[in-house]
Amino acid sequence: MKRILLILTGLFLLIYLPGCSSSGEQGIFGVYEFKKVSYLSPLSSSMTESLNRTMKGTKYIVSEDLFKIESIGHTVEYESPKYVKENIPGETSLLSDVRTFIGKDVEYQYTVYTKNGIKTRWRLYVSSDRLWIANYTDNTENGSEIIMYIYELSE
Repeated sequence: MKRILLILTGLFLLIYLPGCSSSGEQGIFGVYEFKKVSYLSPLSSSMTESLNRTMKGTKYIVSEDLFKIESIGHTVEYESPKYVKENIPGETSLLSDVRTFIGKDVEYQYTVYTKNGIKTRWRLYVSSDRLWIANYTDNTENGSEIIMYIYELSE
């Protein structure tokens, strides 16, 4: 009986533990491509249609060892990034209301930090079936954030 219990416990741990992580980030890890512009700030000088054409083919690598964006003529890269999982803020401004921009099904966000703990201007938004990437800037006057754009990604 003890042997059966020990075997069952071992099987449970083999099945359960690989899916667990203290940080939970492995759900966002992958190689993605730009799908479409989901939101573009009114402060931007770009147009949605133009960006959809320009960003086509842009590749996003989100892994434990690398955060990289490869687009025509421009690359952003952070080795050994830190992804900090956060709840979507309840208090928002007109230029930072993620749920209005991309929908109510957004479950949480990951802010991307460098390996030295410096906050980048990139954030990932996650729902059960979609991933978005946002670029934002700090509004230094009042400390709020302004989301410049949000792109939907596809695997």
